[in-house]
Amino acid sequence: MSELLGVAAGVLTFVSAACVLGRMRKQEGLAWLESRPQDVARLYLRSASDVDAYWLHVEFRNGRKRMVAAPWEIEDALRRLAPLGLRLSAQDREALARLHHR
Repeated sequence: MSELLGVAAGVLTFVSAACVLGRMRKQEGLAWLESRPQDVARLYLRSASDVDAYWLHVEFRNGRKRMVAAPWEIEDALRRLAPLGLRLSAQDREALARLHHR
């Protein structure tokens, strides 16, 4: 029984650490975008295959791509990036609006 509790505690610790690390990477990525908007080629949405939602991604001028925000963080991220001139395409804005109106 104690082995089972140890394994469960280890799994919970791993999952918690992964969540914290993921959030930190997204926040660092968003802060980097805010400091270097000239390096951004475009913002775009990618459909999540397992849920009916989108993830916000960025493509840089050097061709690299990165996830910026989870579905529940998209609106806040877009509000932060809009004053810098970083916006979704009209097609992606329409897709996001359709998703919100379901």
